[in-house]
Amino acid sequence: MDGVPQRPRRGLTPATTQQEFLRRFVLALRYLLEVGGTAVVAFLGFYALLAVFVLSLVGPGLSLLPLSLARLRRVADAHRRRAGQWLDCEIPSSYREAEGRVLVRAQAMLTDKATYTDLLWLLLHAVLGTLGAALAIGLCVGSASWLTIPLWWQVVPKPAQFLVWNIDSWGSALGACFAGLAYGALAGWLLPWCAQLHALMTRALLKPRKRRTSLAKRVEELTITRAEALEAHAAELRRIERDLHDGAQAGLVSVSLRLALMKRVLHDNPEKLPEMIDQARDLADQAVQSLRVAVRSIYPPVLADHGLAEATRSLVAACQIPTKLDLEYESRSSRAPAAVEAAAYYVISEALTNVAKHSGAECSQVQLRTTESRIHISVWDDGQGGAATTGSGSGIRGIKRRVAAFDGVTELHSPPGGPTVLRVELPCGS
Repeated sequence: MDGVPQRPRRGLTPATTQQEFLRRFVLALRYLLEVGGTAVVAFLGFYALLAVFVLSLVGPGLSLLPLSLARLRRVADAHRRRAGQWLDCEIPSSYREAEGRVLVRAQAMLTDKATYTDLLWLLLHAVLGTLGAALAIGLCVGSASWLTIPLWWQVVPKPAQFLVWNIDSWGSALGACFAGLAYGALAGWLLPWCAQLHALMTRALLKPRKRRTSLAKRVEELTITRAEALEAHAAELRRIERDLHDGAQAGLVSVSLRLALMKRVLHDNPEKLPEMIDQARDLADQAVQSLRVAVRSIYPPVLADHGLAEATRSLVAACQIPTKLDLEYESRSSRAPAAVEAAAYYVISEALTNVAKHSGAECSQVQLRTTESRIHISVWDDGQGGAATTGSGSGIRGIKRRVAAFDGVTELHSPPGGPTVLRVELPCGS
């Protein structure tokens, strides 16, 4: 794009200036010497790991296996960073967690496919890294040797000869400099490509597989979702228990106490019995009403009897601020699962409660669209905005947890000054 500087990819694009040519040559030389230093050790490390694998089959090497593979992972991570710097990109790792006792860690590492790609990389790194470093040293030493011939040819016994070049005059000595320049030019052109080849090999083998990365991400999302679903379920159970304890249970205890008191006054003051019976009946009615409220909060009867659309109409009608309802249906072979409808009902109810209590809005709108596969909910209000999803008492946070339990999507757009739009999508299943 215009106006956005693009960093050149080293080793691929031709150098446009002598300074760029020299800079890239120095970077490539340093890269090849660094990987060459570890490549020599990689040969020994590869066979040492094979020996540890064999020993682990009979027992003695089992304790060494996690330590050896952990060391291999550290080496691979170091070369990920080095290759990423050369290629101007990030090469992440995707190892499985290996914690616990020796046997557990060994099993986790041995069942991780990344372990075997690391071993393959180690072998190729030993070969390519050694060859690249040897080529870099050979070309640089050769160039320096040919270029310095004019400095030392007179102090050696005559006739002097360097490789196949006879040096018997200043002309032949100065002519050797052209060979040195050729060596240098070849090194300047070839070494960046060697570094590029090694870096590409490292990236190809050590980068996470796309399917494995997406699967790991999906597992992480589902783990978080499951934890949030369990937390929401536990909070719901605590709420039901609290409602029953403070409502129906307290009313029934009062009825029981009233009946015990009636038994005591039956003989002493029987004229008070009618009044006490009326009081006990009122207390029983209150307990039943509290019980109905608790049951209705679990699964509203209007939702069970008439479906989500009618239940949404009742919520909109009961809202404290003027609210418009927009319903859109697509024919379905059957209703959505009861749990999904209950979650949608909860989302709309909680959203309208937040609008009425916290938004300062003058009007709001609820859009409900149902398809064969999903339920789409949108709640809009013209309030002050600034709604947040953080905080233990946030209704939006509860909505997100409830929706996440069904692998749904929650989006909240609430800039300061408003308006606020809450969008929710819930999958209905097949």
